[in-house]
Amino acid sequence: MKDMTATEGPRYRQIADDLRRRIAAGEWPIGSAIPSISALQQEYDVSGLNTVRSAQKLLQEEGLLEPRQGYGTFVIAAPPPQDPARAGLFAIITELRRALDTSQAALATAIRRLDELADIDR
Repeated sequence: MKDMTATEGPRYRQIADDLRRRIAAGEWPIGSAIPSISALQQEYDVSGLNTVRSAQKLLQEEGLLEPRQGYGTFVIAAPPPQDPARAGLFAIITELRRALDTSQAALATAIRRLDELADIDR
């Protein structure tokens, strides 16, 4: 089990940070498969699939991992070397991107419902 404290942020982010570090260190070279979700669940001592999946999704969005149906998840790039300030900024930008995507989806739903109400009133 990896030692990560709760003060480092959400659990999936902690796992993503550790996986990113391990990829950068060459533990899994480009082209190799990372351990399965169940193996990572055991390794990081998490019970929910979504925690590990969210960590992998974050690394997919960064262009580091690629899932291949029936074969596993593969390393397709190594993270660029980053100083801590840039890494923190990247994390903030990634979080903002997610918030924006969620907000855009909510706005689209609200607009669609308003349009439906307008059609009813006509």
